[in-house]
Amino acid sequence: MIEQIKEYMVTNFQIDESAIKPDAHLIDDLQLTSLDIMDIAMYIEDEFGIVLDEEDLADVSTVQSFVELLEKQE
Repeated sequence: MIEQIKEYMVTNFQIDESAIKPDAHLIDDLQLTSLDIMDIAMYIEDEFGIVLDEEDLADVSTVQSFVELLEKQE
C-alpha cells in the first residue's frame, strides 16, 4: 500500500521519491497543500476500499502519521 501511495505522490505531485521519508512534513517538506492531501486521501479510499475519517485526516502532518492512519484502517 505504501509503495502505491509513494508512486501516486511522485506521479501526481512531481515529488522526488527520495524526499518521501517517514519524518517528511507533508506541507513544509513536500510542498503539498491541504487539497493535495485530500486528493491523496480520495485516491486511497478509491484504490483500497477504505474510508478515512476527516477528523483523523486533520491530524495528519507527516508521511509517518499518514502511514499510521492507514495502518489503523486495515
